[in-house]
Amino acid sequence: MVLIYVVPTAVGAVMLAIFLTNIPIASKDYALEVDAFKDNDDMMLMYRVVIVNTGRNDVTNIVVDYGTYKDFIPRIKPGEKVILSPSDYASKEQVTVTAEPGIYIVKEYRNLAKMVKVH
Repeated sequence: MVLIYVVPTAVGAVMLAIFLTNIPIASKDYALEVDAFKDNDDMMLMYRVVIVNTGRNDVTNIVVDYGTYKDFIPRIKPGEKVILSPSDYASKEQVTVTAEPGIYIVKEYRNLAKMVKVH
């Protein structure tokens, strides 16, 4: 009779452990993740910059410097993602992202992997 109660409890505990390990937990108060990539889909070349706040607190005064001009984002909340498309006149070598408090990230544009097209 005790086995009837132990098995569902154990299964529930395992499911809860799996669920909790898949939740990202911010380890820093202020942190950004930046991904700069170029996507060539054979018809056009597109550049994107993706910025994600991976910290526990809001990050403010974000400046995205493309070399020839800058974008300004006043605030990014924890977990929020911002996707930017630099203008055609932007430098396409690297992007520099600065923010308060004390965040400074430089990323070179990476090539996005080609996808196999099925017709």
